[in-house]
Amino acid sequence: MRKGTATIYDTMSKSGIALAEISILVIIFSAAATITPAFAKSPDARTFDEALRLGNLGHYGESSRLLREIQRKHPNDPYILTELGNAYMNNSNDLQNGSEKAEKCFRRALEIDPELGKAWVRLAEVYDAKGDYLSGIKFSTKALAVKKPDTEAYHERAGALSNLKRDKEALKDMEMFLKSDQKIERKHFVQRATILENLKLYDRAVSEYRRLLKDKYEDQVVYREVACLQSMGKSDEAIKTLNELISRNKEDDAGYLSRARVYEKIGNHKQAIADFTKALELQPSKAALKERAAAYEKLGRRDLADKDRKEIEHL
Repeated sequence: MRKGTATIYDTMSKSGIALAEISILVIIFSAAATITPAFAKSPDARTFDEALRLGNLGHYGESSRLLREIQRKHPNDPYILTELGNAYMNNSNDLQNGSEKAEKCFRRALEIDPELGKAWVRLAEVYDAKGDYLSGIKFSTKALAVKKPDTEAYHERAGALSNLKRDKEALKDMEMFLKSDQKIERKHFVQRATILENLKLYDRAVSEYRRLLKDKYEDQVVYREVACLQSMGKSDEAIKTLNELISRNKEDDAGYLSRARVYEKIGNHKQAIADFTKALELQPSKAALKERAAAYEKLGRRDLADKDRKEIEHL
């Protein structure tokens, strides 16, 4: 990141990760809610709004450029520093230096205002991205305890807890986040479903995945639903789910491969072979050949199994 005075620009660097799409009205409202009253009356406030709008559209390089200009004029505004750090952290064109610059911005913001929850959340995000989940939890917890708490910390802490396999705690945090005043997105419901799956609460996870699919059909969500159904021993339902997936795209090799594996798991080797064959026609792969060979073997067709194994050597 870059610092707010002329020195911030010189001593910090760039970054990258994150995305969000918000309406113009929400962006403007957020900007008004995250700047000091004095700055809100400044001519730079409109530029600040534009920087946030660009960031929310994923244009973090341009957003950070505008925020650096503003920050030089207002070097001790913790809100500007926090947004500048966020732009650095999410700038995919500068992944190498962005995290370090972002952390400097967040820590400087917290020196100025230790009660700013948003800066603590962003600092947690930096550490979670590095895999230091214990620090991520520590900073997220701090974000909820300060005088200006930020409920986004529930979501950030949930991710860190889940990565540490503390999914019961993660689920509580996700429930709190989904009840908060934050902008709730599809990815947040996917995250809750994943935590439910980790906890082996498959019925609830399946219900969540199906609700998501009604809203928007996505292959990856289908595969998560199928995994849950198989874990529940509901192979017939898993096959029905994959039937629908394939009916939507008859050229989907991954769909045929997934259905073949379900058929193989329940001992329907002939149908599994048919699906392995279709998957191989669409996308040759050593894995599919190996699995089809095993299915042939179970049907007593060693000749065909050997043929597949020889073909593997030529792929």
